[in-house]
Amino acid sequence: MTSNGYEAETRFARPKQDLLDVLAAAAARNAGARSRSSGRWVESGSSAVVFVSDEVVVRISRQRAGVSEMRRSQALVDALPVMPFEVPRSVGETVEIDGHVAVPVRRLHGDPHPAGEGDPARLRDLLEAIHSVDVSRFCDLLAPARQFAGGASWEAVLREEVVPRLDRALRDSARLRIDALASLPESERSFNHGDLAGSNVLWSHGRVAGVLDWDLAAWDDPAEDVAALASWHGWSLLPLIADPGTAARAAVFRRSFPLQIIAFSIINDRPEEEISRAIASAQQRMSDDADSAVLPP
Repeated sequence: MTSNGYEAETRFARPKQDLLDVLAAAAARNAGARSRSSGRWVESGSSAVVFVSDEVVVRISRQRAGVSEMRRSQALVDALPVMPFEVPRSVGETVEIDGHVAVPVRRLHGDPHPAGEGDPARLRDLLEAIHSVDVSRFCDLLAPARQFAGGASWEAVLREEVVPRLDRALRDSARLRIDALASLPESERSFNHGDLAGSNVLWSHGRVAGVLDWDLAAWDDPAEDVAALASWHGWSLLPLIADPGTAARAAVFRRSFPLQIIAFSIINDRPEEEISRAIASAQQRMSDDADSAVLPP
């Protein structure tokens, strides 16, 4: 955390600081918090800026276009059944000012697992807990499948918006990755978190204590969650946390992730500087695995 109370700056678009302060204070009051003065800002999320205090967490939409999505995703979290880990349920009324929304939610305790090998049994339990959820009570609150990359239009976005922005040497590889994703069977579907890795999964005493950021939760291929977990905890764990069919599909998702990150920046009208950073990062990831990984069938 830096001296101004922020964790490392990600340079994602966000509201001005004075508006953030007002939103966080109002949402904290709605949650019954005594004060918003002590705490820290977390910048890591691409859709929200988060204020964390001892009493409450406040999620604030980065862009005005994200208000309805944040309201929808929080309603989904509040509708989730009891899980074997905590989820960030609402603890007060939301606040909307100048087109941005602030949502006060329960603070979850725990720490992200360091990148690297995790306990396969715990990871399997996590996947099972999520993928077995009955969505019948809140199916209208689910995000569209592959919303991160454009929802129903994801393939057109990747082919028409993302590929032309890549270096020519990487475009054929990108098209092969898109072809593989588009060819996945439609039969495998379950409740899917959509971004199940890194700082979104909190651990305490060797077990999963909480899961954050359900914005992308959808009725989709569970292999996407498997791919996210394996990418974070080590691809060598893949056979230990998924059956062969799911593992094969997870490999396809993994190779599409760099392209999806670019797509997210484009479809959300992020600043051109942010899009350029996403492209540079994606191209580096594609180049790093070009010689060491074979494209999935």
